[in-house]
Amino acid sequence: MNLGEKILELRKKKGFSQEELGDRIGVTRQTISNWELGETSPNPEQLKLLSKELNVSIDELLDNDVKNVLVEKVSNTEKLSKLILKILRIMMIIFVSVVLLWVILVIGRIIVKNTRETGREIEESIHCSLYGEEHTYGITYYELTGEPFAQGGDLYFHDILDLGKYNDAHQIFNVINDYVKKNGGTCHMIENKDLNDLVDISIKEGTLTNTGVTIVITGKEGYNISYGEPFWLEKYDTKNNYFKKMDMSGDNCYFILPAYSVTPGKPRELYQDFSCMYGKLPKGTYRLVKDVNFDSDTPIDEKDYYYIWVEFSIE
Repeated sequence: MNLGEKILELRKKKGFSQEELGDRIGVTRQTISNWELGETSPNPEQLKLLSKELNVSIDELLDNDVKNVLVEKVSNTEKLSKLILKILRIMMIIFVSVVLLWVILVIGRIIVKNTRETGREIEESIHCSLYGEEHTYGITYYELTGEPFAQGGDLYFHDILDLGKYNDAHQIFNVINDYVKKNGGTCHMIENKDLNDLVDISIKEGTLTNTGVTIVITGKEGYNISYGEPFWLEKYDTKNNYFKKMDMSGDNCYFILPAYSVTPGKPRELYQDFSCMYGKLPKGTYRLVKDVNFDSDTPIDEKDYYYIWVEFSIE
């Protein structure tokens, strides 16, 4: 219903003729007729007079036309807003994707650059005999720079020689070797081999306690290995970020059984009793370490020392 139809409807409800309504607001009958036919429209002042005589507000008079216009404008605005939000979401997704790709590329370049500058990771240990005792100190360092990023094992030398002040693995080994020789001892270097491709060692599910655990050792195809009953435990030092070899409370109580052999495809289980050497373990993260020997027909240099280990946590 447009404005003209609204005027016609309200005039008839009030019982006015076109002439009577015209006289009341000061216009001719023809003007009222033109308004009702939609040929012309009243000006703002005439709208006020119409509103008074027909006993309705100007808003009510204009309700249909204005409302339709407003509804259409609101609808169009909502559609535009949704379109803008959709475009913004797409742009944000594209932006985040580009940023992530850039970050990945940058990190990749940094890793490649660092690898080229530092070389591969080398893990070596120095084993020394001094005053009738055996001490082994291990360092993992970058091949080209010699910079150590992990140290551990027996910390006897670390404590007495203040090894933390050195930033070169070769220098650290030399400091240890010189000290031992001056005090009548001997040392030899060990390159620790990563046996992940040759031997698997794992914790048997449900066997871990604070006094012992059953480990499972599995040899890989082409390698016959043997290992003894002896093992040692290292506890993770969260403050210094390395595994520290634990002091034993027992006296060689683990040298009680002969060596075991492991052939490919035949896993061997072995219970390792902590209580004899270490008592009950407190909460923490540990590493159980065992040395490994390869049979003579296995293509491994017998001069190298090999170790296998498995990490576990006591809650």
